[in-house]
Amino acid sequence: MKFNSHFLKRSSTVFRLLIIWGVTASLTGCEPSGDEIEAIVQPDVDDFAVQFSDTSTVTLSSLAADSVMTGGPSRLLVGRNIDPYFGKYQATAFFQPTIDNAIVVPQLAVYDSLTLSLQYDNYAHGDTTVAMNIAVHKLLEDMTTKRAYYNSNSTPYEAAALGKKRVVPTPRSSGKLSIRLSDKLGKQIFDMGKGNLLPSNTEWIDLIKGLALIPGATDNGPVIGFTLSNDNTSIQLHYHLTGDDGITKDSTVIKTNTGYNQILGDRKGTQLAKLPTTSRLSLPSAQSGNMSFIQSGLAVVTRVDLPTIKELKLNPYTVVNKAFLRVSPLKASVTNFYPAPSTLYAYLVDKNNEYYLGAEGFPEPLRNLRGEVITANYRVDLLNNTAYYEFDLSGYLTTVLAASGDNTTGILLRTSPFNTEFDRSVPDYNTEFSKSAARLVIGDQRNSDPGIKLRLYYTSVNVR
Repeated sequence: MKFNSHFLKRSSTVFRLLIIWGVTASLTGCEPSGDEIEAIVQPDVDDFAVQFSDTSTVTLSSLAADSVMTGGPSRLLVGRNIDPYFGKYQATAFFQPTIDNAIVVPQLAVYDSLTLSLQYDNYAHGDTTVAMNIAVHKLLEDMTTKRAYYNSNSTPYEAAALGKKRVVPTPRSSGKLSIRLSDKLGKQIFDMGKGNLLPSNTEWIDLIKGLALIPGATDNGPVIGFTLSNDNTSIQLHYHLTGDDGITKDSTVIKTNTGYNQILGDRKGTQLAKLPTTSRLSLPSAQSGNMSFIQSGLAVVTRVDLPTIKELKLNPYTVVNKAFLRVSPLKASVTNFYPAPSTLYAYLVDKNNEYYLGAEGFPEPLRNLRGEVITANYRVDLLNNTAYYEFDLSGYLTTVLAASGDNTTGILLRTSPFNTEFDRSVPDYNTEFSKSAARLVIGDQRNSDPGIKLRLYYTSVNVR
């Protein structure tokens, strides 16, 4: 650890306070009791110092849960992308349009078309200038019979597509994507509506159990988000009427409100190929190209450990003043199409990567001594050409030094907080961590582009 002598000036004030305390104690003891008064030996100024270190060892490792809950999202995710660091990432959306009232079509109406409308929700991952393929398939099973869905789940669907579209998406717009569906199905819905054969959602589900949005099998483009529950995300049956005033166009809209995302990855040929399939085991950065990884949708997180902090315990008269953990993304991994996440969130885990739980049963986040949750926003320093996240670990290290025994607590970094407004058994419900492809690559301290550093300010007294 480096010693920074200019902090000695700050320590002189505290030293003077010790002198005053000693003199006061001496005067208090001067009473005519006849007891012998011993001189109080003050610590030498050289034994008292505030020091700074930025050379503490910080170790990184990557780990992944076997699955993450992706059911009930506000965003449908579809696309296939091949990431240079993470490999293949494929998202397929399964959803079920439903009706609240009977579908009724006027007897004199003439069928026009059946379309699927998808509202962009402003989310994209990957190169949005590359065309993507989307195929719409009809489900073979009612997806509402299952209570929860995870990223590895799937629902059977018909081999033949109801509709296909190749499109260069515009996810940052407020627009929508329209895909024309099978006229055979459209006319069937149209005729059933005329015959009052779709009086409730039960009959509708018998006809259409749900839909799947399948990306192109060889695509290497963006992963796009569409709003699930929105008037513009719906099946639309279009028809027209001919009257004395001319042709009047009309439509019946069937909205969606239930769905889940299947998110699959293939890490072959990447540094993450050896990543264990259980979160109890982590992959040290030394075994993954001196890099650590975070990836939403596939539940990959980074674990941070501070093994040399225990050395501060060797002197019981050591107090942490300030401590900051700086995390910087690997420069080569951040591009316009692969931006760094806007915020990182930190949670505490034991040696087996099990989350410590708070009073309400949810994973416990990193907090300061006032009990406030600590997060780190992405900062770009244009003057020094650096970009980083910074966590205040002052309270955490104070707690570590005060505890007995070795510190086996680790800090897990992820791209979104847990959802504490829902069921504690599924804390990832409808979080960005479960419905996006956000990712981060961090170089360890042996990497040519190191991205982790602990800046530590502490006071120690050498008692003789």
